[in-house]
Amino acid sequence: MPVTATTSTAVCVTGMHRSGTSVIAGALSFLGASLGDPGRMLKPGADNPKGYFEIQAVVQLDDELLAHLGGAWDQPPVLDPGWERGPGLAQFRERATAILDDSFGAEAARAPVVAWKDPRLSVLLPFWRTVTPIATTVVVVRDPVEVAASLAVRGYSVGAAQAASLWLRYLYAATAADPGHLLVRHTDIFDDLPGTVARLAAHLGLPAPDAASETAVREHLDAGLRHHDAGSASPGLDNPLLDLARAVWNDGAVDLAALPPAVTDLLGRGWLRPPVDGELLARARADVVRARETLRKTNGRVATLEAQLAARDAAPR
Repeated sequence: MPVTATTSTAVCVTGMHRSGTSVIAGALSFLGASLGDPGRMLKPGADNPKGYFEIQAVVQLDDELLAHLGGAWDQPPVLDPGWERGPGLAQFRERATAILDDSFGAEAARAPVVAWKDPRLSVLLPFWRTVTPIATTVVVVRDPVEVAASLAVRGYSVGAAQAASLWLRYLYAATAADPGHLLVRHTDIFDDLPGTVARLAAHLGLPAPDAASETAVREHLDAGLRHHDAGSASPGLDNPLLDLARAVWNDGAVDLAALPPAVTDLLGRGWLRPPVDGELLARARADVVRARETLRKTNGRVATLEAQLAARDAAPR
């Protein structure tokens, strides 16, 4: 049964990069949610040894969609209301539908919940809602100081000001796109695992976790992933944007109302950004992604033609 026709509950895991979205997505799989075909997932990496729990084709499409819109994950474009139904997105919708159907397949017919995760969904959720009904989201949030430190250590060319701007953009875009979201802090699953998995299950309408599922989540959780404690991470704390993000973080109490609604709306849509020299770079990378996609399609057509010619040559005369 296709995902677009399934009676399963569709859920997305969103949140800024380096915030623990992989940990939460992995936990959902132990609570009874289907994350799709494991063969379609990104392979674990040095920064996520337990796995990213991301469908590779979803991540690729999201990158291409951001490029099409004139941005990238670290320079998301300005997106005003209604952008998701703009001209030129029909091809992305068709691909997204095919990706979900291919990734979940029969799982969509029998799993009570199907879920997919990508931090870019924080910004792109309105588009995915034009592809298939999405019942709810789980928004994962982490101390912005820790996020900035983690990005720096992992070698991303993202300074503290840009990291804070991205943290604010992803958080306010994700929460505005789904007012009924469940907000989970990165620390919650470390500090209160039973309570956190119970909240996740209840929000998704899954059975209350038993001892076995709780143990599975605990074994999945790598305590070593709790890097960059805010108490020891200090990536330029004199940065006013980082100070703004910390005010919203509110020592873990996460006060989304700490800023005026007009400001949070502009943050979520991408109008308020730091004065970085990344605009031209983002547009250049968008051109590269578009060129790569054109090459992929061309190679696909060439491969199809070669297969047809080979079949014709092999046919009996």
